[in-house]
Amino acid sequence: MPFINRRHAMGQLLSASSLLTAVPLAVGASTATAAESPRPAVSVYGRLPDMSEVTISPDGERVGFIRNIKGQLVLMDYEITSGKLNFMPITDMKVRDLTWADNDRLLVTSSVTADLVRFIGDKNEYSRAHIVDVKARTSLLLYENLKDYYPIVIGSLGRISINGRPHVTASNVRFGAEIFYSLLAFDTTTGRYTKLDEGKEHVLNWVYKPDGTLIARSEYKQSEKLWRLRYLNTLWTTIYEEVFAELERPFLVGRGRAEDSLLVRFNGGKWDGKYIEFSRDGTPSEPTTLTGDNVSPLIHPATKRLVGFVRRNPEGNEYEFFDPLLEKLHKETNALLEGGTVTRVMSRADDPRKLIAYSEAVDDAGSYYFIDFTTGQNKLVGQTRADLPAEWIAPKSELTYKAADGLSIHGYLTLPPAPALKGRDPKNLPLVVLPHGGPQSADEIGFEWWSQALASRGYAVLQPNFRGSDGYGQEFVEKGYGEWGRKMQTDLSDGVRHLAKEGIIDARRVAIAGASYGGYAAMAGVTLDPGIYRCAVAVAGVSNLKAMMDWEFKETGRRLSPTLQYWNRFMGDKSLWDAASPDLHVDKCDVPVLLIHGKDDDVVPIEQSQRMQRAMQKAGKPVEMLVLAGEDHWLTTEATRLQMLEATIAFLEKHNPPTRDESNL
Repeated sequence: MPFINRRHAMGQLLSASSLLTAVPLAVGASTATAAESPRPAVSVYGRLPDMSEVTISPDGERVGFIRNIKGQLVLMDYEITSGKLNFMPITDMKVRDLTWADNDRLLVTSSVTADLVRFIGDKNEYSRAHIVDVKARTSLLLYENLKDYYPIVIGSLGRISINGRPHVTASNVRFGAEIFYSLLAFDTTTGRYTKLDEGKEHVLNWVYKPDGTLIARSEYKQSEKLWRLRYLNTLWTTIYEEVFAELERPFLVGRGRAEDSLLVRFNGGKWDGKYIEFSRDGTPSEPTTLTGDNVSPLIHPATKRLVGFVRRNPEGNEYEFFDPLLEKLHKETNALLEGGTVTRVMSRADDPRKLIAYSEAVDDAGSYYFIDFTTGQNKLVGQTRADLPAEWIAPKSELTYKAADGLSIHGYLTLPPAPALKGRDPKNLPLVVLPHGGPQSADEIGFEWWSQALASRGYAVLQPNFRGSDGYGQEFVEKGYGEWGRKMQTDLSDGVRHLAKEGIIDARRVAIAGASYGGYAAMAGVTLDPGIYRCAVAVAGVSNLKAMMDWEFKETGRRLSPTLQYWNRFMGDKSLWDAASPDLHVDKCDVPVLLIHGKDDDVVPIEQSQRMQRAMQKAGKPVEMLVLAGEDHWLTTEATRLQMLEATIAFLEKHNPPTRDESNL
């Protein structure tokens, strides 16, 4: 099979000149020179990707994906052999996942913000699932018009065959005289359903074979904190049980390596952070060699059995394969996409030799390839940002520095692309610190639209994976416990001092911006750790810890909900909450703050930004607030995402200009 040349793509980019006409365009990565390409508009970076959710059909004959055409989302069904492209507008849908229901129909998982009676709390984000025939332009919403069910799905989405007919499984809650947890299988052609199982106990999820045969289910009895693993041996038989706090309860992943074995991920207890396989009689295996929150199982696309593990590391993924064919395919895929900074398999057909691979490179913001190792065929399916010139992709590199207490902090530095520097050395640059959300998540080496947009305007961008971040082992995560607004915050300013010492940035021209926990960190940076930043942009951030926790309690009705337990770990003792709440320390803030919040945010309520706005105004401090109408916590909608990005850049350019202004220093 020939090596894929990134600059002379071997296939076609699937595009569309309108919603009615599909026009294939032969493209490769841009080869334009800096003189030929002016600085791209902010929208080139901030809009939703041109292509996303790329998935291959079980038979390997078709590719489904979401196409973004001038802000309108279109569901695409590409027939690989014929080159025919079928499409269907889905503009009003917030798509969260895309896979195949069968060889002819796609399964689209979306979400909707709603206030459903009998569910705890006010507005929440609920998942919905549609079986879509793009060619026929028909759509079937699972659980629609079924008595005692809302038309949503809770989990256990999968593809099975019952008596030779393809079905899609999905679980839901049935509200009758009592509450039941149900697993139904829907015929992908007729929509008729078969009830596979139902339980009064809180069933978390089910495991089944590709032919629909039920194997196991997991349950959690909240009143007793008892987690059960049950196997279907004619009757449901408990093969393992143990008491776990809700945040630490295990997760039943699916099938193990053997025909009747199960794979369980433990989040507490003696097997904390480990994967264990259980036989049908409950005998546990030895723990897997790869452990930690950054380890994920690899599942065979046809058998749904365990074939290996991958550990996500900042310096590159580490793999362990149990299947020789999958190991061989992994090596051959990497060789084919040699030179990529990011390479991963996104989807496999039932024959794993047919796949969709995703790759990024220094001159490529992201491309999807169809690869068929049975024929030696490979072709470019499409790119995420086809109109972003290669020279305007900012260079991103790893860096490590020491926090004040000596802890090593790893992160990423994005420098302005060469055209933005206009021949200058990347020294004494203005900086934007861009901490991630979570807080137990992490930034990675791949293309990231927010940092790239800022770099294109002349800023260096620091993304530190502060203590408590994922991907560096459980010990590093636990170093963040109780450090919300404390060492988790000073880890950021320690990064600023490191870059200033290296001469890369001008310590007098530093701003901070972020979303979710990053939004909190932006507010905390100018109130709890003042003197570092010239301005701050906080998107969907927490401003008052006690008020946030009280709201979460009201939403869940439980002081020990998983979310409250999670945040308690990082926020620490309640006596410290006021000291870590930015809205209570605005007297220390002497720089402008921009607050941005989605009106429909059901993760961090907009009231958190409003509290900060009121506190700043009362103290006579400079503050602005932008409300994103109809937006959730994740900046899902393109129009409001662009509104956020454009407002952020305008604010930064005003208060921390990318060009040196001596009079303002």
